[in-house]
Amino acid sequence: MVSTSSRISLARMGIFLLAGLALFVPSPARAGTPEPISGQDVNGQAVAVNGKGHFTVVMYTNPDLEDESRQITLALDPYRGRSNFSFVRVVDLRGDVPASMRSMVRGQIRKEQVKEADRLKKAGVSYVSDLSPIIPDFSGSTLDALGWEDTYENIHLVVYDTHGREIKRLESVDPKQATKVVDSIL
Repeated sequence: MVSTSSRISLARMGIFLLAGLALFVPSPARAGTPEPISGQDVNGQAVAVNGKGHFTVVMYTNPDLEDESRQITLALDPYRGRSNFSFVRVVDLRGDVPASMRSMVRGQIRKEQVKEADRLKKAGVSYVSDLSPIIPDFSGSTLDALGWEDTYENIHLVVYDTHGREIKRLESVDPKQATKVVDSIL
């Protein structure tokens, strides 16, 4: 027969053993491991917005910011051929485009991408489309995941390190600020 004090000791040992085992059970998201943020590019392909293996600059833009986003894009051209750099543009189209018109918007963005690729090629930049996707966000799901829940009047940036962790967030960005940030990480 086991005494009461022995049962308590055994119970305590069981608790310690369970606590010890819990340390070795892999958790779904380890501390410091970022949650993946994804979207769909103009071709419907999945994009890892905070992908791993390269530094990533994610730009918030919308149709009213076309000129400003073009200036930021031009300023970042010298970095775009680098294999350790990714430039993702998320276009805020929440509520602006009826479902019947979305394919036309995607088509227009594709035409702009072809012009951009030609421009980069002429400038001697080795353009890799996978490292420079444009995400037309009609639903706001990618924008919300990035913390951009409002419609903004200025360009915003989020910068991720090579492990997909956010390292910098900027609001109301101009081209000089954008290049300064990229220079600081590369």
